[in-house]
Amino acid sequence: MDEERTTQEVIELLGQDCERCHTELLACIDSSEIDADGDVDADYEFHARQLVRASFAYIEALTFSVKVSSAWRCMEEEIDITPQERYFATDMEYEINERGDVVETKAKISLARNIRFALALNRKAHKVSEPFDPSVEWWSCMKETIRIRDRLTHPRWPTDLDISGEEIVKVLKARRGLEEELLCHESSNAA
Repeated sequence: MDEERTTQEVIELLGQDCERCHTELLACIDSSEIDADGDVDADYEFHARQLVRASFAYIEALTFSVKVSSAWRCMEEEIDITPQERYFATDMEYEINERGDVVETKAKISLARNIRFALALNRKAHKVSEPFDPSVEWWSCMKETIRIRDRLTHPRWPTDLDISGEEIVKVLKARRGLEEELLCHESSNAA
């Protein structure tokens, strides 16, 4: 049974988690009161942290899946792909162990670089000649929200756990932007 499971299932489940976290966050905010200054008085931060965590689990799974499917597509369509690109597509690299043997290990790639690699490999697989434009808003949001994810994952101070409304919006923009970037190549290739 486990052999039949795919990364698509992972992406779908994590996408559902994101939607559920977003829905619960909105419900928490909607059920709150507005103070005299017009500010929302809601204890939404638990839901906000859950949304950030779920969003990044989804982003990481999507990134991995895109790399693997793009590498596969390149090989199937005889698009030039280097051995190094194939290895990094599956998060693998090689090193020499203490006995002098070459061994396969899990690659340690920063998330921002991993996403950029996935985008480049996806463009290659879909024969898109122009490079990714890193000046787009969602990419700026992605880089900022990676720092939020890191802050939540490795908190040092109570303020590290605080999530502002602006940060929530940036997380949502980053996730949606990545999805749209990847989908535009799928739809343009289907035409």
